[in-house]
Amino acid sequence: MGDRSAVDTPLGKAAHWTGCQETVTGLHLQEHFFEVPLDYFCSSSSDGSTGASGRTVEIFCREVVSSTKKDESLPCLLYLQGGPGFESPRPLEASGWLAKACETFRVLLLDQRGTGRSTPITTASLCALGSPSAQMELLKCHRADSIVRDAEVIRHCLNIEKWSILGQSFGGFCCVSYLSFFPEGLKEALITGGLPPLTQPGCGARSAYDVLFNRVRTQNEKYYSRFPGDVQRINAVFSHLVKNGGVTTPAGNQLTTQSLQSLGIRFGGAQGFEHIHYLFENAFDRTGSLSYSFLKGFDNAISFDTNVLYALLHESIYCQGAASNWSAESALMDLTCVNFRPNEAVESGKPVYFTGEMVFPWMFEQFAQLRPLREVAELLSVHEDWPPLYDDNQLMKTEVPVAAAAYFEDMYVDIDLSMQTAAKIAGIRLFVTNEYLHSGIREDGPRILQKLLNMARDVETLR
Repeated sequence: MGDRSAVDTPLGKAAHWTGCQETVTGLHLQEHFFEVPLDYFCSSSSDGSTGASGRTVEIFCREVVSSTKKDESLPCLLYLQGGPGFESPRPLEASGWLAKACETFRVLLLDQRGTGRSTPITTASLCALGSPSAQMELLKCHRADSIVRDAEVIRHCLNIEKWSILGQSFGGFCCVSYLSFFPEGLKEALITGGLPPLTQPGCGARSAYDVLFNRVRTQNEKYYSRFPGDVQRINAVFSHLVKNGGVTTPAGNQLTTQSLQSLGIRFGGAQGFEHIHYLFENAFDRTGSLSYSFLKGFDNAISFDTNVLYALLHESIYCQGAASNWSAESALMDLTCVNFRPNEAVESGKPVYFTGEMVFPWMFEQFAQLRPLREVAELLSVHEDWPPLYDDNQLMKTEVPVAAAAYFEDMYVDIDLSMQTAAKIAGIRLFVTNEYLHSGIREDGPRILQKLLNMARDVETLR
């Protein structure tokens, strides 16, 4: 454990210390820890400490460098993970985009606040706060506006003049927030599948879900075209649930027609169709009940039990001065497509359509780790006083080189809405492709990273 050092930053007092040094094949790893203000938006106390509350959180960041270059002075690349509510990837070896990045960078894998080893938010930690209002006050401090401020504190603690940033999915949303509020800290910004929709004030969740449901429908159509035999196989499971009601899974979740539909979140990534297809192969055991392996597979396919922030803050990432009011639920209720209504689809013999990357109020009744959080989820859904996440005026005059990969068939981040946002970012270079779904960085990370670097640095010139 390295010595703890206090650091004065423009965003408040902080502290930094190092942890273990480790190695995996081809990579040298260094742990970094930072103590930062919990609430950057409280009025500062007279001594300039950490705001009115004085409360702090711990932020974890893993520095990754090629084992052959660990003694070299290299520029830094900050990686911002998708989500919200997911920790950075844990490197197993030098491979994929990370290996490519480590050819020229020291990479900092940030566990965004509330995730991984950064004062993690769990069902137990929230319940320990007592009231739903206290839980909400804490959760309000875990959006992109706070995440990018954490990044700035870390940059100052490490004495980095400027760094490059790479954001995947929600991490791309964070990149655009960073460009809005702290462009002076950025050398370049690279975004993969993460140009946020509707950067103007208000809540863009409903508009986003209205168009995303069209893409979800298209993915369902492609799935049943790929696996036509699954219409009968999957409808049999929905029919079983319609007739017999919900089934308790090994993790204590309730498998219902609604929760079963949520498996469609897998349709937006590589091999998502295959994963769902094979899950339904042995849905029933010989007694006619749903098999243990199927129920266990369902539990393994959802992330709400280990990453509750994902469910709690999912719609708030679209909010600036307006409430989300369960936007995905209202968009679903307005759909005329009968395939999204399991009872009617089963009765009429039509394939049941799965939903996508959306959070619904029933999840806080049917998923075990979310049940104790139902009241705070309701408070968050009607909360209106969300601070700005973006500054359109700053984006339109930014001088930071920006390059973004946008996926034409992305089921999570709509391409048309992304293009509207891109039009507001001065000088942005775009790589638009249908070669990948949302998970391009995992499918072909080295190629995508190099292309974005070449575009941001004008190696690939305008044409």
